[in-house]
Amino acid sequence: MHPNERSIDYMQEPMGLTDKKRAIFEAMLDLVASYGFHGASMSSLSREAGVAAGTIYHYFASKDLLMNELYTYCKGQVEDWVQAELDEGQPYKERFYKRWLSLYAFYTAHPKVLVFFEQYINSPYNQERSPHHFRGGFFHFLKEGMDDGHLKKAKPELYVSLYMGSVILAAKIRIFGSIEIDVEDRNLLISKLWTALTRA
Repeated sequence: MHPNERSIDYMQEPMGLTDKKRAIFEAMLDLVASYGFHGASMSSLSREAGVAAGTIYHYFASKDLLMNELYTYCKGQVEDWVQAELDEGQPYKERFYKRWLSLYAFYTAHPKVLVFFEQYINSPYNQERSPHHFRGGFFHFLKEGMDDGHLKKAKPELYVSLYMGSVILAAKIRIFGSIEIDVEDRNLLISKLWTALTRA
């Protein structure tokens, strides 16, 4: 295993998340991965989660609210995981590599979250109509790189698209293409990305 990676056996839980609510979240991720948003009905969710429909509506007044809260939950899981890997005192380039590797590790360990994100972003549930990466930690991290002179000046959103796109595509190749992307492959991808964003 690469020194910048660690194994993922679970998603850390936020405070106040009950077992039933977690079961509902996990069941919805399963349904979306298998049948898409339209095939993930509340009745099928009740069966998949093993809870009564009334229990689901106790936590979520509507499917819209459930999807939005699940998105927020998953987004928090990703951001917390990546942040836990970082040491802000390290050089920018090392953090650039670590963020990429950490996110790749998360998505390959939790492919249903990746599927959910991609469907949510392009669905009517996403009222903001933009990926969370354009507002979250990765956006600010890449903007920091430009502001401090590590990266060439450009629209931060373009760099987010390049950075996140390379991680997501590599993860999808590994998950859905059943092609092993080893440590050397990953380091090559990040090295090429770093060169593209830093070379004048």
